Amino acid sequence: MANVERIERRASWTKGGPIVSNMRDEEIVALEEQAAATIGDSTTMGLWGFATGTWIIGTVIAGVFPASALVATAPVLLIFAGIAQFIAGLYAYRRANSLAATAFCSFGSFSVTVAVLYLLQAAGVVATTGNPIVLEGFLLESFGFIALALCIAALRTNMALVAVLATLTVGYVLAGIPALANSVGTGGWAVIGAIGGWFLVASAFFAYYAGMAMVVNSTWKRTALPIWGEP
Repeated sequence: MANVERIERRASWTKGGPIVSNMRDEEIVALEEQAAATIGDSTTMGLWGFATGTWIIGTVIAGVFPASALVATAPVLLIFAGIAQFIAGLYAYRRANSLAATAFCSFGSFSVTVAVLYLLQAAGVVATTGNPIVLEGFLLESFGFIALALCIAALRTNMALVAVLATLTVGYVLAGIPALANSVGTGGWAVIGAIGGWFLVASAFFAYYAGMAMVVNSTWKRTALPIWGEP
């Protein structure tokens, strides 16, 4: 009677998330590498979409431009920082990169939400004071938590991405505090919000650098620009 090898189902952790299967570890690694090798890396696209939207809105929150300028950020938030970044996240899922995919889809959705909110406020459909602003604060604090969770995950990848997410966490949290207090742009709340805005600007510039490093290193096929870790 021929010997039959029995392979039990077990859990394996991959960049795409946990997998419970009968496959051996080397088979799972081979499939993961195949997924990454058969489609282009959307990381730079996602990072630059995120950076552009975050930088522009950060300057308004920091007080460089008046609050009335927020509606002017809606197009870039909707198209480049929103839709384009979300699409980059979908491609990251196809490459089995759950961290990048979750980040780009989450922040892309956030950008679209904020763009629609600013357009509704400009049209007079949503008030710029009272409960709607407090709910906007809830939104910012929620994404502060999401950025923190992603930052913890990024500690196993590279420090360039950690810098993006760490400064983003602080930026979202501080920018959301005045909204929670329904006191945006007034008294000491304005200072807290402005500090949060500058952290958002810092996060954007870290993202610009990380995206540049990814595409330059990929094109030159070597580490021309350091990211202090793995891609």
